[in-house]
Amino acid sequence: MGKIVPFNIPPGVHRNGTQYQTKGRWYDANLVRWKDGRLKPIGGWTRATTSGLTGISRAMLAWRDNDGDKWLAIGTSSKLYIFTSLSGSAADITPSGFVPGNDTAEPGSGFGAGNFNGPEVFKTLTKTDISATRSTDKFTTGGSVDFTEYFAVGDEIQASGFSNGANNKTYNDSHRVTAVSATELTLGTKNGSAAYGGSTLVDESHGASITLSRARRFGNESVTTTSLVIEASNWVFDTFGQLLVALSTSDGKIYSWDPSATDPTGTLAAAVSNAPTSNSAILVSKERHLFALGAGGDPRKVQWSDAESLTTWTPTATNQAGSFNLETQGEILNAKSVGSRIIVWTNTDVHAIDHVGVPFVYGRQKIGDACGAISNKAMAAVGDTAYWMSKGGFFMYQGSVEPLPSSVSDYVFNDINHVQDSKIYASVNSSFFEITWWYSSGSATEIDRYITYNYQEGWWSIGKLTRTAWQDAGVYDDPIALADDNIIYSHEQAPSTSARTTASIATTVSELSDVDRNLVTGGETTDIGLCYAETGAMEIGDGQNITNITQMITDQTSGTNGLRFKFKTRLNPNTTETESSALEVSSDGYTDCRVQGRQFVWRLESGFDQDWEVGTIRADITAGGAR
Repeated sequence: MGKIVPFNIPPGVHRNGTQYQTKGRWYDANLVRWKDGRLKPIGGWTRATTSGLTGISRAMLAWRDNDGDKWLAIGTSSKLYIFTSLSGSAADITPSGFVPGNDTAEPGSGFGAGNFNGPEVFKTLTKTDISATRSTDKFTTGGSVDFTEYFAVGDEIQASGFSNGANNKTYNDSHRVTAVSATELTLGTKNGSAAYGGSTLVDESHGASITLSRARRFGNESVTTTSLVIEASNWVFDTFGQLLVALSTSDGKIYSWDPSATDPTGTLAAAVSNAPTSNSAILVSKERHLFALGAGGDPRKVQWSDAESLTTWTPTATNQAGSFNLETQGEILNAKSVGSRIIVWTNTDVHAIDHVGVPFVYGRQKIGDACGAISNKAMAAVGDTAYWMSKGGFFMYQGSVEPLPSSVSDYVFNDINHVQDSKIYASVNSSFFEITWWYSSGSATEIDRYITYNYQEGWWSIGKLTRTAWQDAGVYDDPIALADDNIIYSHEQAPSTSARTTASIATTVSELSDVDRNLVTGGETTDIGLCYAETGAMEIGDGQNITNITQMITDQTSGTNGLRFKFKTRLNPNTTETESSALEVSSDGYTDCRVQGRQFVWRLESGFDQDWEVGTIRADITAGGAR
């Protein structure tokens, strides 16, 4: 028998460097966490709904009304939904005239040069759909087209396909939408100058069709930069008392919805009267003001309503409505209440807003430079602390802005598909003291990876999972999340009671079927997939001698069925790696093995849904020769 050597591996993944540099640490992981220093799988998830929604879900909010009833709002790229229960069906409360947005982000020609928050072409209108005359600047519906479904005042419209009869030129120019109704679309002059043929926009008698597309929003002039992208659409939610207030980045309008209506699920959300339009985000302050951020299309403007009012926005001597502009070079992305302050993130810096009372009501202060958020949902607040992902690192606010050191930042920022940065969001799992950032990796066009930070114990982890929106436990007993299939999943569920045999365990994540990765039968707990944790390179002593491992001794609790480990060994960092066969962990914790090498990597994994914990790991080791 050799010497019993403990592997005292600290919690958390360390991925800033090579696997050899990460000696004595965990280097890779999937679907696991640490609790009081012990390694264990995350909870499983069950399928709460059976039908999908239209568009990709990007945000949700759960709350209770004044009667204690639960409500769940879900915003997709094209719809706004309400659930009265997780087992029920969705009610479509999409506001009339809502402008749908993008499911995904796409490379474009920059803000203003291409379509902002919507498809490149919304609709091709034929002569059966529209009518147009040479004497007006209007398109009128000739069929079933509802212009408010596609266009809004202020949009820049690119039109082509008709010829102008006055001078026989092909109509292909940009115009502003000056008015829109279901049946009538009114355009202004071409880029501030006269259109072809004076006041004539189009000639109905020429050409067979016309293509109308929204070229840009919010009035910014075109740019020629090709490095920017057309962002995926997102929603921002809050509550004003029992009222839902909502904003989609696809159209920038503020909407409200009242659960106390006579027929709430049959009542559409409606635009808030007098509120600014073309906003980037909203927030309800503790003093009960509704904030519009990026108000009116001004990327630096913060505007708020009178206290206790959604509809009073014009400041007077008798109310507390107001506004100011942040001193920033960036554009406002979002804001959150953090302690007694409102923290506002731009894409370049961070600001604090404080309630100062009349006459100014609110004051502002820049609190951080070169630390702006990577997206409009990349921040999370827990009590008096905020955490967020920036463009190249992580930060926290706890009275002041500080860098948040991360043991996985090099890996994550080399892994992110930055075209899809607009989809990145932060979620809170307060039961386990975790902040998780969800992102698209490599060439993936949808969220497929996550990074988790435990703000109580200080460890980081990584993994593979698709979740496009998350709601912390509170209103509902467990966290709930949405996947790209728009199914609602209830998370942190106990393992299923049905055991699986060792033969059915998957070897790699890619080998897992959809049955293993996602629940397909309602009411049952899914297999949580291939859970694993893998160390960096490990050596005994100075690594001069070959190490022989004959037995692993694991301090474990429960769930040994299917729990297994592997070794990957090398004679030196540049030689070929040898991987051992999978060894099932013995129920008594003593597992015989035969491993030889100067450096070795140890991997613990579980291929199906079960609970387990592993603490201190020891090995029976014999030192061999130097060659």
